[in-house]
Amino acid sequence: MWKQLIMTAGAGVLLFQGQTVSANDISPQDLVHTEESLQQTKQQVKDTKQSIQAIQTKLKQVDHKAEALRDEIEGTSIELEKVEEDLVPTKRSFFSKVVSSVLPSAKAEAADAEEAHHVLVEKKEQVNETLKQLKEEQLQIEATRQDVKTSYDEKSKQYKQQTNQLSNLKKQYEAMAPDRFLMPAEGRLSQGFGAASGQFGYTFHNGLDIAAKTGTPIYAAEAGTVTKVSSSGPYGNHIQIEHNVDGQKWTTVYAHMHKVDVKKGQTVRQGEPIGQLGNTGNSSGSHLHFEIHKGDYNFSATSAGNAVNPMKVAERLGGASPVKATF
Repeated sequence: MWKQLIMTAGAGVLLFQGQTVSANDISPQDLVHTEESLQQTKQQVKDTKQSIQAIQTKLKQVDHKAEALRDEIEGTSIELEKVEEDLVPTKRSFFSKVVSSVLPSAKAEAADAEEAHHVLVEKKEQVNETLKQLKEEQLQIEATRQDVKTSYDEKSKQYKQQTNQLSNLKKQYEAMAPDRFLMPAEGRLSQGFGAASGQFGYTFHNGLDIAAKTGTPIYAAEAGTVTKVSSSGPYGNHIQIEHNVDGQKWTTVYAHMHKVDVKKGQTVRQGEPIGQLGNTGNSSGSHLHFEIHKGDYNFSATSAGNAVNPMKVAERLGGASPVKATF
């Protein structure tokens, strides 16, 4: 079971899988793995809950059948008692008629008494056999109920374990994951968001440039769907990912990539590898140009447009300081 994650206020220190670690030591792969485990456990909890509901339904059916069978056994037992009561006078009548059968007038009555006694004896045998079968069926139903009850107890125990695990995973994921966006790469901040010199034809830089060696991994800043994969234009190899965060649409852009590892239409998790940092397009050195747009992608060469400064909405794992404090 996953250990509860503890965040030390202001220190960026967490208890991750039972070990105290710095937020710097938690990787995007850890975030993806935890999110995958979270989703799997959610599904397990859902499946187990459905199983418990099915078992409860079966238990009700067994109890209903057991109750009906008890009523039937009670009715058959009463019927048997009645037959045994009826047998007593017919037995006396039969033997008295046999004793007096030397008289011609008693012969016919003796035959009738014998027939009546025989009928009741057969009926008693039949009722006894029915009662025997009903009690055997009752034993089978009791055994079935015990099996169903055992199954219910096991599933209930499993459900409790899974819900505890889910609670721990939620705490762990919430402590690891950024509030909104993850800084998609490690490196040095080579250019920030804001006014630009006009090189490459723009006077406003609507993203961050994170410089690092070619091949440095790039990760999805948030869960979403890849809406564009291109290798042309000033951005060189670049992709766009569309996100929905608390009902708000966002678009992130990753440009000048060396390698793209996703396809258009692909769904990605936050922290999932999407490619490698590079030096393609209008680039003077190996770096990642990263943009965040509130809504659809809407580039402006002279203003921010709907682009948001990533410094204000993106951070590293575990709630650590944003890029300028670590790059």
